[in-house]
Amino acid sequence: MVLIISKSDDTPTEQVANWLNTYKVPFFVLNENIYDVLEINFNSGEIFIGGYSIDMFKVVWFRKFPYALQESQKKDIRNNLYFSLVEYNLIEARALREYLFFELKKRDVVWLTNPFFMTENKLIQMQTAKACGLSVPETFIVNNKKKVKTLVNSGKELITKPFENCVNFRSENRFITMQTTAVNDKLDAIPDYFRPALIQSKIERQFEIRVFYLLGVFFSTKIITNDNTMVDHRISVANDDCRFEIYQLPKDVEEKLRHLLDTFQLNCASVDLIVNTRNEHYFLEINPVGQFTYHSVFNNTYLEIEIALALKKLLKECSIKNT
Repeated sequence: MVLIISKSDDTPTEQVANWLNTYKVPFFVLNENIYDVLEINFNSGEIFIGGYSIDMFKVVWFRKFPYALQESQKKDIRNNLYFSLVEYNLIEARALREYLFFELKKRDVVWLTNPFFMTENKLIQMQTAKACGLSVPETFIVNNKKKVKTLVNSGKELITKPFENCVNFRSENRFITMQTTAVNDKLDAIPDYFRPALIQSKIERQFEIRVFYLLGVFFSTKIITNDNTMVDHRISVANDDCRFEIYQLPKDVEEKLRHLLDTFQLNCASVDLIVNTRNEHYFLEINPVGQFTYHSVFNNTYLEIEIALALKKLLKECSIKNT
């Protein structure tokens, strides 16, 4: 049986689940229902998920961490007990997840995306990518305006992005999306000193590539934006201002990426690349949980079917191994 760990509002999870039903693959989705369907007898070691013994699950697709709290619950707690109780609930939810993962690991389940080997730290990813022979943008870690000015005065076009994932900021009446941002035209707004930040030399983009990797196979999408002055291509996607094409990675880039993903022990992930005007491929980052939806839709590659078939294959291999 397949266990899918995800969020309740994740559309790709629903799409893959539909195809698993089509292929008659038994599965259970664990999301925010974890608090209702997880039964643990700590003394005997027995664990049931949705009424199924944990020993029945032979393959696990880790898609996303379930929400610890729904947004309405967070808002209610903030209004009454402020952030301390929100933080407490997040810590408690993480502890329960960690224990569930610990028990699954003891049973030698086969993971599609192993949560024990995920790093979204771009610094670690880039250093490892360089060691695997991939090119990465010129990168600086700075904490003061003087250093930024020195880089700009040397003729560099700079961009900045977070060390890990972008975070969306919410207030009462506003929703602010974090994105990769140009630096040069914002010098006056930068304080003299700030927390360490990731700064990179801007790559003169010809196009970007989103690579989806699944059990050794690469599915690559070429993303062509109409406005190459736009730093973050996701804005162009939102504005319907780009097009998508199926892309074949050069063999040497593919092999270096395979080495990189093997190093991180990832059998399912997405990788972002950028190609400059000299046709040189640069590694940007890995998304270990593998975003793929709009590439699947716009290129008609139906990656949700590929994932369902991969889960079916892994489950069959487990059945053969255990006979």
